[in-house]
This record gives sequence, structure tokens and C-alpha cells, in this order.
Amino acid sequence: MLRKTAHHPDTNHEDAQRREGEIQAATIVGPELVLYGELVSEENIRVRGRVEGNISTSGSLVVESSGYVKGDITAENVVVEGSVEGTVIAAMKFELRPAGRIQGDIRASIVSIAEDSFLRGRVLATERVSTQMTPVKRRAERR
Repeated sequence: MLRKTAHHPDTNHEDAQRREGEIQAATIVGPELVLYGELVSEENIRVRGRVEGNISTSGSLVVESSGYVKGDITAENVVVEGSVEGTVIAAMKFELRPAGRIQGDIRASIVSIAEDSFLRGRVLATERVSTQMTPVKRRAERR
């Protein structure tokens, strides 16, 4: 899902992101938004603002450079460019990019930690990590 290709400056931003293998988000927590509570989704999520609570998605999650998450994260793939305080469980891949910060444990099948990033916690890389989550629709029906 995450792959790198050359960037061509003469094309628009969306095409460049798609070529660079960026995770396209269906849900965006904007830079001016502060969200308190649990965020549960079956779509990809981009955090540009602040989330104080747990995040669970069967898709991928990107914490952008302006993003901050204080809570546990469970997702298919997780990319951290901003800051995370909490445990991260990624079924497939966890990527801590340059300037990304995490204080908490990481559990994923594939782990990538950039040289200029910060990690305080433990890393457990296993063959396959279970991130089973109750589908959002069924969960909502129980309430």
C-alpha cells in the first residue's frame, strides 16, 4: 500500500500524492479541530488536528506533522509524522517518519523507523497482528 515513486513538480498535488503512495483519506480531522472521545471508522483517517481518545479503523491512519493523538491506535497501517502518546497496533505496517514522535509501544507486522524520529517505548514486530474490531454498524446497533 505504501510505495515510493519519483515526484514530478509539474503536476498537481493530488496526482503527486497518489504517485508517492500516500494513503488517501476518507475521514480528515482538520488542523483546527480538537476531538475528545473514541473515533471508530472503517475508512482511512488523516489526523491534522488533535485527538484525545482511542482511534480504531479497519483502514489506514496517518498522523500528519500538525497532528497529535493521545490515546491508543488500532489500524491496518499507521504512519506517524506528528506526535502520538499511546499504544499503536498496526495489522500490516507501522511507519515513523522523520520528525515523527511516539511515546508508547508499537505492535505491527512491518515496522519502519526513520533516523530523525523519536520513539520512547517497545517495538514488537510479528508475522501477523490481529486488529479485529467490531464493524461500526454492528457496534452502533448495540447502543
